[in-house]
Amino acid sequence: MVKSIYSLLKYAIMKKYIIIILILLSCNSLMAQQPKLHLKAYGGYNTHIFVYKEIEKSKDIIHGWQAGFGFRVTQKKFFGEFDFLFLRNSVIIPLTDSLVQNQFEKFEFKFKSFEMPIKVGIVPIKTPLYKWYCYSGLSFRFNTKGYLKINEEEIKLKPKEVGLANPNIDFIIGTQIDIGWLNLDLMYSIGVTNSLTENIRTNSHEIQLNAGILF
Repeated sequence: MVKSIYSLLKYAIMKKYIIIILILLSCNSLMAQQPKLHLKAYGGYNTHIFVYKEIEKSKDIIHGWQAGFGFRVTQKKFFGEFDFLFLRNSVIIPLTDSLVQNQFEKFEFKFKSFEMPIKVGIVPIKTPLYKWYCYSGLSFRFNTKGYLKINEEEIKLKPKEVGLANPNIDFIIGTQIDIGWLNLDLMYSIGVTNSLTENIRTNSHEIQLNAGILF
């Protein structure tokens, strides 16, 4: 009789431990399925290409830099990212020579802009140390202020005063990798809207290479 009661108690205790273990495993599985949030700060180099589709096709290639921060949410094999980006770049603009009629002289207009890229994509490779991301999306670009340098004199102008459209929408594609807390991002964008306020069709292409850290 005593032995039977002991066996029943032993069975009840084992059953209790099994239930506790199953609950812990279930909680761990649910935690693993929750979206993961990363904060990132980054900066890098960009090349901006303006293609002017006039009677004679021409283009300007300008180099600049950028810095910003963003939020990235990953859920299993999918992710979304929203960034705030501050850029410094230039564009070549023609100005009429007041002394010679129909004579134009080109100057470099250096300006700042603010971008908000929205990225969505997949994570083809996901390991504890290394992760690979592929994405596409849209970027909204707002030109803020700049200056023109003529004869060693800096003239402050708004982008719309030199014919730059504002704002602009770009279609973006890119890829990024995580190595531990280090993030490397390569992004290509092509203008959806015209870069100039004039009737001249202008295609805008931009390549950005960024390096950043994850939090």
